[in-house]
Amino acid sequence: MNISQQVKLQCIGSGDAFGSGGRLNSCYHLDIGREQLLLDCGCSSLIGLQRCGIKISEITTVAVTHLHGDHFGGIPFLLLEGKYASRRNTPLTLIGPPGLQQQVEAALDALYPGVLSDGFDFQLHYVTLQPQQAHTGENFSLEAWPVKHGKSKHVYGFRVEIAGKVISYTGDSEWTDNIVHLSRRSDLLIAECFAYDQPIPSHLDYQTLMSKRSRLDCKRLVITHMGPDVLSKLDRLDIEALSDGCILEI
Repeated sequence: MNISQQVKLQCIGSGDAFGSGGRLNSCYHLDIGREQLLLDCGCSSLIGLQRCGIKISEITTVAVTHLHGDHFGGIPFLLLEGKYASRRNTPLTLIGPPGLQQQVEAALDALYPGVLSDGFDFQLHYVTLQPQQAHTGENFSLEAWPVKHGKSKHVYGFRVEIAGKVISYTGDSEWTDNIVHLSRRSDLLIAECFAYDQPIPSHLDYQTLMSKRSRLDCKRLVITHMGPDVLSKLDRLDIEALSDGCILEI
C-alpha cells in the first residue's frame, strides 16, 4: 500500500441534492485492483455507474460521509441490484457514521417492503466509523475527520490512502479547520462547493475556498456538489470543477 503508483478516480456524480444542472448525486469510484471503493452513494448512483460501464457487482466497499439521501440513498438500490439483477455472491462492506445500518434498512423497507426479510445471497458487513480512527481494507486505509454540516450529527470528511497516494474528500461541510487536517499531504482534495460568494450554513462556497487555498496542503484541488450559482460561472473559476463521468489520474 505504500508503493506509489497511478490511481484512477472516476466521478460518478458531481451534483447537489437538487440535481442542479442535471447532475447526479455525490458518488466517486476508486478502482483498487481486487477492491473497488465508492465514496458516497447518492440516490442516482446506479444510473451513473451503469453509464460509466462499471460492474456494480464488483464494488466491494461503500464509504458514506453522512446520512443524507444524496450521499447514501443509492445503497438500497445497490443491495436490490445485487439480490435480483446481478445475483451477487461476493461480500459487500458498507462503512459510515453511526446509524448507517438502521437508515439503509429503513429506506430499503420503505421502498421495497419484504426484501430485507428474504435476506441476501451475499455477506453484508457494516462498519461504524469513529473520528480519526482508520478503517483498513486489503489495499487501502480510510480515516474519517468530523466536519460541520448544519445540525447533522456524525458528519465526516475522508482521507483515503491507496497505492502510496492520499485522496481527501470534504463530504458536505461549511468551512472548518478540520478541512486543513484533511488536506495534509494530499495528492487530491475533493471539496464540495455549493455556493459562489455568499457563505451559507452547512456548505462551502467558492470565495471561501479561494481565500483558504494557501492553507490547504494538497497538490490538486477540485470542486464538486455545485449549486446553480457556481454552475453558471464555471468558465470563470480558478479551481478545477468535476463533472459526471470524468476520470482523474492521480
